[in-house]
Amino acid sequence: MDLIEVSENQNRHPWELSRTAMIIRQLKKLGIHGNILDIGCGDSYFDKRLLQEEPQLEIYGVDIFLEEEMHDGRLHALNSLEHLPDIKFDYIIMMDVLEHIEDDKGYLKDILRRLKKDGTVFITVPAFMSLYSLHDEELKHFRRYNHRQLREVTVSAGLVEKRWSYFYFSLIPLRLLTKNKTENLSGWNKSEKDFSTRFVTWVLNTDFRVLTALSKIMLHLPGLSLMSVNKLRAADK
Repeated sequence: MDLIEVSENQNRHPWELSRTAMIIRQLKKLGIHGNILDIGCGDSYFDKRLLQEEPQLEIYGVDIFLEEEMHDGRLHALNSLEHLPDIKFDYIIMMDVLEHIEDDKGYLKDILRRLKKDGTVFITVPAFMSLYSLHDEELKHFRRYNHRQLREVTVSAGLVEKRWSYFYFSLIPLRLLTKNKTENLSGWNKSEKDFSTRFVTWVLNTDFRVLTALSKIMLHLPGLSLMSVNKLRAADK
């Protein structure tokens, strides 16, 4: 969750619940291990869930909006890249970060200095400028991406794309209907155990699984978001 969206309502939106579960599922398939750098970690909800699933990891989350830094066992939440230890990371995770950065290419290239030669970069971004909305403006997004545009950014930074997929096709109609609205788009007033929360989360999980499965046979349906798995280009190692 973007810290800019945090409110007194502590209920997690089904979108966040689903994205967390599905991205962790993807990372486990990739064999995630070692030291993890999560750029834009928000309130550390994702990192805490990931550590529950993979307790052997050492996770460093960074978010410039964190008021207080936190160290809790193998989880470290920092508010500056300068506070990171002088180590190289096995995985760099950037979920919905690049759209906030005006010079996305330069920023990504700088971040890659912290990646091991055989490390993995996992990226998600909001998809399609045609879906750019008042909510994007409120969150200070410079852009949304299609696959070609994101690949241009990653390649220019020295990465080779290994896998990609759009996800959340089912949310496109909702986004089209709410492009000119900002109120109540991030809030959710139901608990995780509520039937409506569980049902919407199930729908989104199914959506994610279908689109990522189809991507393996080179059938890429559009979605509200886009993910990309990358490795360093051989010449840049």
